Amino acid sequence: MRITTTTRPHAGAWPELPLHQELVLQDARGNRIVGTLDGMTEDRSTLWIQLSGGLGRQLVHHLDGYWLEPGSAS
Repeated sequence: MRITTTTRPHAGAWPELPLHQELVLQDARGNRIVGTLDGMTEDRSTLWIQLSGGLGRQLVHHLDGYWLEPGSAS
């Protein structure tokens, strides 16, 4: 068996976004995460969002079921 590794982002990883970009993430149940991008891993699989309203930070992986709401990262 042959195992290969890659440094390319996983399919479905977060798009490349600038720090401090305002974001709105939503999941299938209608839960929303609103804030600004505070950090992202090099492979874009995970991001930190500084939540609006002084609610702290939240770590979100691209497989957690959230997606960017259209227009939130423009």
